[in-house]
Amino acid sequence: MIRQNVYIEKYDWLVHIYYAVDAYYIEEILWKLYDIGCPRVFMWRAYENMSANRLNQGLTYSNPTRRETVMVIGLASSPAEYENSIQHELRHLVDNIVDALGLKPGEPPGYLTGETAMLMHPVTKLLTCECECCKKKLRDEVDRDS
Repeated sequence: MIRQNVYIEKYDWLVHIYYAVDAYYIEEILWKLYDIGCPRVFMWRAYENMSANRLNQGLTYSNPTRRETVMVIGLASSPAEYENSIQHELRHLVDNIVDALGLKPGEPPGYLTGETAMLMHPVTKLLTCECECCKKKLRDEVDRDS
């Protein structure tokens, strides 16, 4: 598993991101969800989702009062599926921020999406790139973090 904290300065929003997650890390993620005020019903669904240990899964929970989010990207069956999961969860994050802050459709959500993707890029590149260099960096990162 790889952890990344992303701070979106313009909106004073903190995102705790967990990549390449398997069932081993459920407890840590549930504690983080609890820490940001996640309701028990969502935590139970998150537990069921993560404990199934299925590929190509993820989840995103945001607490708009705290301006804080937990995003989980599970293990994926291919780099393309990682990209799919990353974009899917990023969309949930952007929707949550847009709703919480009452942003108008159009450019603000578009810029928010792009800027957040750039902040996530140092990690997401390792998951989606198929070159040997990135694969080695990813293995090293996962080994170091485990």
